[in-house]
Amino acid sequence: MLRTKLNILWDDLRSSLWFRPSLWVIGFSALALALISLDRSLGTMRLEHLEYLEPLIFAAGVDGTRAMLGAISGAMLTVASLSFSIMMVAVVQAANAYSPRLLRHYLADTADQHVLGILLGTFIYSLLVLRVVQGADESNFVPTISVTGAILLSLLSIYAFIYFINHVAHSIEVSSIVTHLRKESEGLVRHLFPEEIGQGGQGEESPSLPDGLWSTIESNHTGYIEAVSADALLKVAKNAGAVLKLEHGIGEYVLQGTPLVTVWPATAHDAALDAACNLTITLGKERTLVQDLHYGARQLVDIALRALSPAVNDPTTAINCIDVLATLLAQIARQPRVSPYRYDEEGNLRVIAPGPTFESMMDLSFSQIRYYGRNDLHCVLRLIEVCADLGYVATG
Repeated sequence: MLRTKLNILWDDLRSSLWFRPSLWVIGFSALALALISLDRSLGTMRLEHLEYLEPLIFAAGVDGTRAMLGAISGAMLTVASLSFSIMMVAVVQAANAYSPRLLRHYLADTADQHVLGILLGTFIYSLLVLRVVQGADESNFVPTISVTGAILLSLLSIYAFIYFINHVAHSIEVSSIVTHLRKESEGLVRHLFPEEIGQGGQGEESPSLPDGLWSTIESNHTGYIEAVSADALLKVAKNAGAVLKLEHGIGEYVLQGTPLVTVWPATAHDAALDAACNLTITLGKERTLVQDLHYGARQLVDIALRALSPAVNDPTTAINCIDVLATLLAQIARQPRVSPYRYDEEGNLRVIAPGPTFESMMDLSFSQIRYYGRNDLHCVLRLIEVCADLGYVATG
């Protein structure tokens, strides 16, 4: 359960704009304090004793140092604001052109977050160094090493900003978006839910389910099923000596008070089991790619449908999405089917958990595209071609 909770927490953190930039700000702040301490410890050592370092170390008076640090801090704050504005424009452009569900993808962009962190970190670094510069009325103190560090960080920030402009320009290309979705979905294909829950059943036939009454565990909350804690759910079922059947798959919407899990035998159902089952199933306000393979395909389908709309009329983008969806389907077809019937170490049936299958992914990937793209010859022909290829992969 802890691992699943941590995966969800990490997914939330990496898709936020504050986490990685905060780490950069903290790191640059620590660097500023460390270099200031170094400058103080070397305060009695004059620059003329370090002639070989003179070309590399910033050396100026109090006024020049303050002007330099003030210019760097002001410029970095301005550039950071500009970068944030550019990123928001790219987000709006992608949401309007492709799908509003891409917002999480752009917020989670690692490169954008690192660039914002470098710019804001340089700004904080310059302020921390500026505050220790002492003028003529005090004991003069010009932290030359720290100021030199500020100049080097400003050069790094310039490079980061140039990289940011190039990265944002390419990030709104449809090829970049679908490639990113494909890579994230491929990780889920390699570990299809519910593969991590215990051991799968042998053979293709479904086992006979236990006779007797089943009891219903209702959901304590409302939301989308983000993830299921595999080990915890199996342990709960084993400790209760029961069979737990999940009534909803990953990514489905659950209303509070509706069936979440059914239990056999009914006599095993008590308040403790009710609470434990609700804890092992995490509900959230939106779907994520933590365990939800269907959500990755859903985003690709949304992009294709938007491209096929009369307002956009971009069948090439739709065909690009069809190709990526076919790639994911081919990977699923090559893998052994993951049984929804999960057993413990002793071979007892403990959990029945529906997961993504080739059939469900095929229906989700192509049904709507086939309907809305039926009037576009190239789109229909491409669908026929990839279906023939998938048939060869599935039977080969």
